[in-house]
Amino acid sequence: MSKYLYGASVQGIQDFIFKTNKLQEIVGASEIVKNISTLFQEKYKADEIILNAAGNIKAIFNSKEECERVVLEFSKMIQQYAYGITISQAVIKIGDAVAQDDINKLEKNLRIQRNKPSIALDMSLNIMKLNPSTAKPAISNDKDIATSQKIEAYQKIENKTNSDLHKLSNSKNKIAVIHIDGNGLGKLIPNLKKECNLTLSEFSKKLDEATKKAFEDAKGDKKIRDIILGGDDVTVICDADDVLAFTKEFLENFEQETKKSFKRLTACAGIAYSNEKYPFHYAVSLAETLCGVAKTQSNRESSCLMFHNIQSSNFQSWEKFIGHELTIKNDKRTIRCDFGPYYLNETEKSLIKDFIVLLESMRIKESPSSKLRTWLSELYKSDTNAKNILDRIDKMADENKNYSKERLNKNFKALDSRLELNNLIIDNKTPIYDILQVLSITTAFKGEHNDS
Repeated sequence: MSKYLYGASVQGIQDFIFKTNKLQEIVGASEIVKNISTLFQEKYKADEIILNAAGNIKAIFNSKEECERVVLEFSKMIQQYAYGITISQAVIKIGDAVAQDDINKLEKNLRIQRNKPSIALDMSLNIMKLNPSTAKPAISNDKDIATSQKIEAYQKIENKTNSDLHKLSNSKNKIAVIHIDGNGLGKLIPNLKKECNLTLSEFSKKLDEATKKAFEDAKGDKKIRDIILGGDDVTVICDADDVLAFTKEFLENFEQETKKSFKRLTACAGIAYSNEKYPFHYAVSLAETLCGVAKTQSNRESSCLMFHNIQSSNFQSWEKFIGHELTIKNDKRTIRCDFGPYYLNETEKSLIKDFIVLLESMRIKESPSSKLRTWLSELYKSDTNAKNILDRIDKMADENKNYSKERLNKNFKALDSRLELNNLIIDNKTPIYDILQVLSITTAFKGEHNDS
């Protein structure tokens, strides 16, 4: 008997959630997106749900009529439920059991559907009054339909903790947007039965549970709010002081939880530090790009993170950040200031825990951090003068009785065995920019560390 494999892919989730800089609306939009999976389960009688997380749905229907009803109704229902979101659907006929070739064919059909343009339900005409924040047609009190839906969804949620952006930022009004994505799923899923002895449906459920458990355990009492949390896809907003501790703990927990459930998986993270008033959609875009850079650098095999502090008011691509802010060209050489990625556990790599220890040892009052700012500034002008400044810093550290140069060099060498106070550039890269940037926007690391 023929069965029908149905697939749905929701587009525009990031734009829908981060259309505004008001955290309550962002949280409300996040709740709406989470409820899409619940609506599907409640409304339709699928014989087996293979995947239902983060805007991706795959289900098997024995009944052709029920599958046709889903295709006819579901897209319209979701677009009306969340104005600004669009959805692609595809169906293929399968045999008694779903095979990997069936999944591949369905994904191909979904990609074709995604490339077809769709008309937004909240499109505007020039004669319409617009919401000044979103440029969408206003329906009442200058709010558009999507904004009203988000506010209504926010008002219905019970847990409103960490839903005030001002309270979520640190004392310097800095927040961090984190995007985390699992590694190697594309290679694992075709071999699930062999490697994990699981069906795709069982694997999807266990992965979702592992991700949520990893998040809750890492969250603790930190100032953090999840925005997207499903499957291996995580996007959260966090106090800038908490972000390194949270990300490190999440990556550790994710590896442990997936190992318990089926097989140890790794993940990569991108962190965008910004002012609390900076447009979220730009920060999210940068966090996703940094996550992709970390994946590329680690060959999608190891857990690691990349971060960047957005200083300019105008958003730039990561490539432009590298060219404008993270590359030093002086009279002798070119030096990169993006020292990462920083790894969770990897031999002969710079580790997150060692970066944190070094960072905190530079936060101490008698540390040479301010002098290193002078060195970094001079490095843009003259390589020779910068070397002379560094030699003086090194000599002054010998004479400083209130601060241990030996301890500092120990921390430098933990990050990379070739680093020390009088040698801060290796492979034409330096970690000093990363350290000074985090120092300037945070007050103290929150978590266990040892800088002795």
